[in-house]
Amino acid sequence: MPFRGRRDGRPVVPAIIDDGEAVSCPVCGGTMYPRSAPHKSRHFYHVSDDANQYCSNGGESETHERAVARVEVALYQQFRKSAHIETEMDVDVSEVPTSVTERRADALATFGDWNLYFGEGLAVEVQHSHEDKDVQQVTHDYLAAGYSVVWIRAATVLLDTFNYDTIGAEFEQDDGSGYAQRTDKAHYHTNCQALLYNAEHAWKRVPPYAHPRGQDDLVTYDICSGQGCELRRMHEPDGSYTYTTSDDYGPDFPMKALKNVIVREYDRDAFWKWAGSQYDSAQVERLLATRPEIERCRGPKGFHEWGRRETLWTNHSDQPLIELRECMYCPVRLVTNHRGRSGHSTFCLYGREPDIDWDNVYFQASPPECDHYLYDEDAIEDYCPKCGATMQTPDTTLRDHTSWIPP
Repeated sequence: MPFRGRRDGRPVVPAIIDDGEAVSCPVCGGTMYPRSAPHKSRHFYHVSDDANQYCSNGGESETHERAVARVEVALYQQFRKSAHIETEMDVDVSEVPTSVTERRADALATFGDWNLYFGEGLAVEVQHSHEDKDVQQVTHDYLAAGYSVVWIRAATVLLDTFNYDTIGAEFEQDDGSGYAQRTDKAHYHTNCQALLYNAEHAWKRVPPYAHPRGQDDLVTYDICSGQGCELRRMHEPDGSYTYTTSDDYGPDFPMKALKNVIVREYDRDAFWKWAGSQYDSAQVERLLATRPEIERCRGPKGFHEWGRRETLWTNHSDQPLIELRECMYCPVRLVTNHRGRSGHSTFCLYGREPDIDWDNVYFQASPPECDHYLYDEDAIEDYCPKCGATMQTPDTTLRDHTSWIPP
């Protein structure tokens, strides 16, 4: 093997690799340990602080490199018979709902068979003072992909007393930074409130008719409506999903464009203040995806804008409880029963002016699971576009609520 030249003219003498054991550097006499990485030849690297200055680049990256090399040695000494040890190794997280398809582990022990405690493998992430990895999200991705992960400071790794016991101790401490497949759940490590409490994202479809680029460039995608989450999933032709946090595919109109589209209870706050209290980010997309009163219309914005309203029923405080609204651009009417939280409200759309002599007990009924659209005989559609349920006769609605009377 030919010598490689250094900037200072001194040759770099290659060390002889001897199956994982430390060797002495033939140039400076310092301790060297083996390192490996995908698509790179296995080589040795200085990890001792007393290495000659000619064999060290110094600085933060040097500190991180030395720490990773020592971690690799510790993993090799602990798992050499049961796992494959590598550094700078990519872990496939393409099946995990996250905006990346892979995570690169500083050091990774991959087991041949499923390990009852660690799962597919153990990733070790070495943290330095200036690194800004999203620890919570990265931890979630490793766990969801079947791997365990431990976070450890570079300064800790470079102590004379460091060995695998230091890594193992992080999994045993209640406040440790080790997260194992056997003891930790992926959804506990997330910024998404829906994922945290329900173990899955709250996916809502962003209506394609609200897309600003027109019918020839529609992108079908869902957005998570959970607080603290900005994840979107794109629908691929083969039925799979790709995930992103980018808003490049969504509507590009301002929040004020939805002012006449949203039907709110009592209108107590300014619209933008109310919208901000509903969602902390991606407000336009989330409102489009979560509000049942937003439907296709021939109006200038592509969906109904509600104008004149009439109060049909008031609550005990003489505030509107059941309202009749009419679209500003088409014959569609909306009857809504404000029942406190938006998820408990009833929204009924009609192709023309409904018979307001109907028994108001109907509107007090529990809203259907599907939030069926209720049309009369002149409606263009006589079935629910969400679940496919059909009307019994032209004179009846999709579901009969009158048998249920609230207490």
